[in-house]
Amino acid sequence: MPNFKSNRRSFLAGLPAIGWIAAHAAEEQPLQNIVFGSCLDTHEHPMLDLTLTLPRDLFIFMGDNIYADKGGIPMMQEKYALLKNSRFFLGLKNKPILATWDDHDFGLNDGGAEYAQKKEAQAEFWNWLDEPADSPRRKQEGVYHAQSFGPVGKRVQVIMLDTRYFRSPLKKVPKEKAMLGGTSAPTDDETTTILGAAQWRWLERALEEPAELRVIVSSIQFAPEAHGGECWANFPHEQRRMLKLLNGHKAVVLSGDRHWCEFSHHGVFDFTSSSMTQKHPRGTPTLNKHRIAPKTYHLPNVGHLHIDWVAATITVKIIGEDGGMEIDRQVSFSELRQV
Repeated sequence: MPNFKSNRRSFLAGLPAIGWIAAHAAEEQPLQNIVFGSCLDTHEHPMLDLTLTLPRDLFIFMGDNIYADKGGIPMMQEKYALLKNSRFFLGLKNKPILATWDDHDFGLNDGGAEYAQKKEAQAEFWNWLDEPADSPRRKQEGVYHAQSFGPVGKRVQVIMLDTRYFRSPLKKVPKEKAMLGGTSAPTDDETTTILGAAQWRWLERALEEPAELRVIVSSIQFAPEAHGGECWANFPHEQRRMLKLLNGHKAVVLSGDRHWCEFSHHGVFDFTSSSMTQKHPRGTPTLNKHRIAPKTYHLPNVGHLHIDWVAATITVKIIGEDGGMEIDRQVSFSELRQV
């Protein structure tokens, strides 16, 4: 397994100048194995135990890392403490961990910019991850951040988006007009936003940093068509803006939220892994014309992304709690480039 140095590069929003905090060590090994998951409603589960056995250079929490949207900040503190002291989280700490949030750890179901305690929730998020008290990440609004791994020629930039802190209210339709996934619908109001002005400016600067591969982490799905639930397709102007910004980059999106897994492509590949500890109650996927694998998976799972630098490919797998591969896809670097 690669041995990553403690001075790996970080791009921190809020810094007055673009640049990395420290020079990359020349001997640092390239990133090869990324494990990613979302939606943990318990801290003891066979899927979590199996996850610790997978080849892993980095673990990514993609949101709904705790379920604390019904008990306010006190419940949030309690749930984070349970996760932080769990066998699972302690077992992950021997390698790098990155995280963003979704609605249930943000603090408001389907919530966005209107959530009154979002600043307090952000403080608890960073407390969970032991972010230093003087970190610029604590001073900015929103938990977006990015980090780069690997030597020149094999650099992977992981961009953690915040799809909650600035997000405009969802457009809703009556239940009799709802889709299978819920009552949310695409809006034609282009003054609305998912990322907000400050995060968009930051993202533009982050993408100026050199990298051979970029992994974009969105708590909600990016590529699937609108399905009634939360997704980028509910804000088509924001979706178009992202695709324009990624033009020319070798990039892939990892997403969660849905409590099932599916692989999609709509301008960019989007690999959805969800939930780590829950079975989807309906078991039936919503329609998705952008789905690129016929199978979806609705039992506890985790995602695994392997980078083959020699072959210039990534292989993404969905792994079930018995260790079996449920969905897989190999994609060449050339297929990832946005044009």
